[in-house]
Amino acid sequence: MNFVFLILFSLFFLYLSWKKPIVALAFIVAFLPSYLIRFKIGFLPMTLLELMILILFVIWLIKKKEKWNLSHFKYPIIFWLVAATIAVFVSPDWWPALGIWKAYFIEPILFFIVFINVVKTTGSFAGAQDDIGLNLIFRALGFSALYISLFAIWQKITGQGILSLQSWQGEKILRATSIFEYPNAVGLFLAPLILIFIGQKKQKIFYWLVAFLSLMAIIFAQSEGAIAGILAGLIFIGLAIKSARKFTLAGLFISMIIIFSFAPLKNYLWQKASLNDFSGQIRKEMWSETWQMLKEKPIFGAGLAGYQKAVEPYHKKDYIEIYLYPHNIFFNFWSELGIIGLFVFLWLVFKFFRLGFKSKSSFFIMAAMIAILVHGLVDVPYFKNDLSVLFWLIIGLMQISSNQEDKKIPIV
Repeated sequence: MNFVFLILFSLFFLYLSWKKPIVALAFIVAFLPSYLIRFKIGFLPMTLLELMILILFVIWLIKKKEKWNLSHFKYPIIFWLVAATIAVFVSPDWWPALGIWKAYFIEPILFFIVFINVVKTTGSFAGAQDDIGLNLIFRALGFSALYISLFAIWQKITGQGILSLQSWQGEKILRATSIFEYPNAVGLFLAPLILIFIGQKKQKIFYWLVAFLSLMAIIFAQSEGAIAGILAGLIFIGLAIKSARKFTLAGLFISMIIIFSFAPLKNYLWQKASLNDFSGQIRKEMWSETWQMLKEKPIFGAGLAGYQKAVEPYHKKDYIEIYLYPHNIFFNFWSELGIIGLFVFLWLVFKFFRLGFKSKSSFFIMAAMIAILVHGLVDVPYFKNDLSVLFWLIIGLMQISSNQEDKKIPIV
């Protein structure tokens, strides 16, 4: 990366963080994929996303007048960081492990701390009617989804750019990747955002348009896990909102009749749901190998960045590569953080939904988390720079919603 540009950008973001921290926060949200811009500061690998988070946190720390507010997630966060730190020492490759520890655990938590302390809401959370700061965050999310989805659509229409050409069982599949390195990254990023966008009461046309374009991008990326996550989130919203419950149940009943009435459709969906297609078979093989490894290392798992080495002795099918992670959200955390990390993740999710069910305005935020969890059954929705920050952003939105309900913010 050009050194002069890096200095000028750092000065710009320092100024922005000092003068308008909420704008700096929105800037980070708008450019979460900036982790793709990588460089080194001395011997330390860094990304532009990490640089922005660190600058904003340091400036906020210097200027803050109140104690840190971690509120409902204080103790899960502490144990989360403890588990991640232990996983560094467990790892067979401590240097890559430190990089993951920094980028996927420390910096997302720093982002979360600034987010819940800078973004305040006094109006309707679902629509953010009276809060400029929260509106700015939603617009930043909309902007990020817009350029990511438009680029994927442009790829599909023109056939230009970097597309993923995969050949499975003799069939060539061309999948859009947008600005990312692989197609599923499109669905992992956009699926939860779609569910957040459709819940916005203000500027509906903009958010619904972005949601539609995002869905098209996911379809062009052929991210089936993301589509399943979106459907699960929509069903949850339909059942959670009392006025929509009857229509949702009726729609589900009609859909079941249609599915069971057409054998080709029923067989196709069953093949996907039972993971009997080629992609599913690969995942089942990965999970089998992962389970064999975890039975030998149930407490600490493989450690951060240690999965590939740890699972290698159990790898039998040479035609399947050893991926970085086992492509299942529970195996992912168990393998990387050990059994403690898995329990802390479940604790975080439990507290998230417990808070959500106390607030009717949180249904769309809960739906976003459901999309992450459902897609995570067959993929890796956390262990990536932008996705780890997005995960904590969604938790932050839940925290803000809860603060509005309580009218009282506990201080650490």
